[in-house]
Amino acid sequence: MSTSTSGIRIRRLRLFAPPGADRTYNVDFTVDERWRPLSIVAGASQTGKTSTIEYILYCLGGSDYPEHEEMVQRIAAVALELEIDGVVHTIERTTTGAPSKFASVWPAALEERASSLETRLTIEPPSDPDSLSQFLLAAFGMGGIKLPLSPSKEDSDTHALSIRDVARLVYFQNSRLDSQNLLEEHGNHVVAQKLQQTIDLIFGVADASLAQLADRIRAAENAAREAERSARTLKTIVDSEYPLGPAGVEIQQSDAIQLAAQVREQIDNLDTDELARQEATDDLRRSLSEAETAVKAWDVRVRGRESLIERLTSLALQYADDKKKLTFLKEAEQLFDPLNVTHCPVCFAELTSHPHITVSGACSLCGHNLSHEHNDENERERRQLIERELTATSRRLDQLNVYLDSLTRELATIRGSREHASALANSAASELDRVASLPAPFLALRDQLSKQLAEAEKVAAYQAQGIRLWERVTQAENEAALKVGQLAQLRRERQEQATRPDRDSIIRTISDRFVEILGDFDYPKLSNAWLDAKLIPTVRGVNYTKSSSGGLTLISLAWALALWEIAYEREALAPGLLIIDSPQKNLGHAARPDDDEFADAKLVNNVYEHVERWLDAAGEGAQVIFVDNSPPVAVDEHVVVRFSGRATQPPFGLIDDATT
Repeated sequence: MSTSTSGIRIRRLRLFAPPGADRTYNVDFTVDERWRPLSIVAGASQTGKTSTIEYILYCLGGSDYPEHEEMVQRIAAVALELEIDGVVHTIERTTTGAPSKFASVWPAALEERASSLETRLTIEPPSDPDSLSQFLLAAFGMGGIKLPLSPSKEDSDTHALSIRDVARLVYFQNSRLDSQNLLEEHGNHVVAQKLQQTIDLIFGVADASLAQLADRIRAAENAAREAERSARTLKTIVDSEYPLGPAGVEIQQSDAIQLAAQVREQIDNLDTDELARQEATDDLRRSLSEAETAVKAWDVRVRGRESLIERLTSLALQYADDKKKLTFLKEAEQLFDPLNVTHCPVCFAELTSHPHITVSGACSLCGHNLSHEHNDENERERRQLIERELTATSRRLDQLNVYLDSLTRELATIRGSREHASALANSAASELDRVASLPAPFLALRDQLSKQLAEAEKVAAYQAQGIRLWERVTQAENEAALKVGQLAQLRRERQEQATRPDRDSIIRTISDRFVEILGDFDYPKLSNAWLDAKLIPTVRGVNYTKSSSGGLTLISLAWALALWEIAYEREALAPGLLIIDSPQKNLGHAARPDDDEFADAKLVNNVYEHVERWLDAAGEGAQVIFVDNSPPVAVDEHVVVRFSGRATQPPFGLIDDATT
C-alpha cells in the first residue's frame, strides 16, 4: 500500500479583491489543518464551481483565468496554498489584464507569507529552469524532461515537458467526459502524441526514458551543487556578520529588547515626576484653553446677534414703508386732492375753494352726485380692508421695534462678556509664556535616556535582521537538501529502470483496473472491455466512441481513475492529484431521455463509493477533487463548499457578493 505524499496536494484557495476593497473569497480544502483526501465543490449552476478549479489550475501554471464579468471586476489576484513534495507552499498570480508573466512562491502557508522568503518564477517558457512549470514538475520527479517531436527519429528535435501536459491527466473538465476524444485521438495530433508520451514517462516505459533520465540526473547534480554552493556562500557571509549563530543572535536581540524596555520605563517615570511638578503649568494651559474656548463661544454669539439684528432691521424698514403707503392710501381721499386742481378748467380763473366732496356727497366742481358710489358695499369693504391691514402692520412694526431694542441691549451685554473673556485669555497666555520660558533641568537627563533607548532599539533591529538572515540560510540549506533528495530519487529511478516492467505489462495492469472499476460502477451489460496498446477503451466489444452519452461518462471516469490509481500505487512519476468536473454528467437524473440504461441514480453512488474505498485502502495519501451540482447525501461530509445560487442563502457562489 502506497502512503506517499510526494507530488501536489491542494489545501486552500484565496481570491483577493483590488487594493482598497479589503475583501477576499476563500475555498478551504482542509480538515483539521490537513488537506482532504476527497473534496467536493457542490452547488447550483453558474455559481463559480468550475471557476474554482480554473483558478487552481491558473496558480499551477495555467495560461488563463476565468473572465466572467463579476470576477474581472472583483478579483485582482489569486493565491493557492498547497503541499509540494510534502512541504507547504503558497503560489500567487495576478488576475488584472493579461495573465501574469510570473508567479510569486513562498515556502509557507497563506497566513505566514510575510515571514518567509518570496521567489518569483517565470511562466513562459516552461522549459526555463526557473519556471513555475519546472518547479512543480520537480515535485514528482519530472523536472527537466524533454519530449521528442518525432519519436521515430533518433535525432528528433525535442521540447520540454510542461506542467500543462501533465494537467491533461490531472484535470478532466465537463466537456471531456463525453467528447469521444478522451485521448485527443480525434483532435490535435501533437497534443495526442504528447499525451501518450506523458503517460509513458509517468510509468517509466518511454523508449528514450533511460537517456532522458541520465540527462535529468546530470541536471539535478548541477542544481544540487549550485544550491549547496549558494547555501555555503550565504552562510559564510551571514556568519561573518553574526558569528554567534541563530541562537546567539536571538539572545542578543532579547537582551536589547529588555534594555530598551527598561530605559523606556525610566523615561516614563521621569516624565511622570516632571508632570507632577508642573501642575501649575498644566492649570495655566487648561485655563488658557478654557478662556480661548469661551472667547470663541462669545464670538459666535456676537456674530449671531449682529446678523439677527441686521436681518430684523431690514424687515422693520419694510414694515415702516408699508405703513406709510397704507396711511397715504387711507387719507388720500380725505386730506389730499389727487388731481391738485387750483384753476377752473374752463376759464382758467383761480378757484377760491379747492374742489372737494360736499356733505351731501356731490362734487363741488361739477355738482355730480357721488353719494351712491361712495356708500356702496364694495367701498366699505375696501376701506375696512385698508384699516385692518394698516392696524396689523402697525402692530407688527411696534412688536419688531420692541424686539430690536431688546436685541440691541443684549448685544451690548454679550460684547462686554466677550471682551472680558478675551482679557482673561490674554492674561493666561502671558502667564503661560512666562512659565514656559523658565529653564527645565530634567531635559538633560531625558535626552541622555532617549539616546540610550535609540541605541538599544538600533541593536534590537540589527539582531532582528540577523535572525532573518539566518532564517534565509536555513531556507537555502533546506532547498539544497531538497535538490539532493530529488537527485537521490532520480538515481533510485535509474536503478529501478534496469528491472522496469515492459510497456505491455503496464498497459495490461491499467486495462485490468479499468475493467475492474467499470465493474464497481455496475456498468450496464459490461462485457468485452479492455484498453488497447494506445490505452483507447473498448467496451461491449466496440470502440468507446460508439457508447451512449451515459456510457461515455462512465468510461471516461473509469479511464481517468485507472491511470490515477495505478500510477499512485506504483509510485510512478505523477502528482497524486485528480480533479473531475461533473461526474454525474449524463447519469442518473441527468441522463438523456433515450439513455435508459444510465438513468439509474445508483450509478453515481457507485462512483463515489469506489473512490472512497480506494482512498481508504491503496490510495491512502492521494487526493481527488470533484465538482458536482448535487452530490449524493452519503458524501455530504466531503463537501468543502456548497454554492446556493440564492442571495438569501449564503454562500451565493464563489464571488459571494455578486448576487445580481
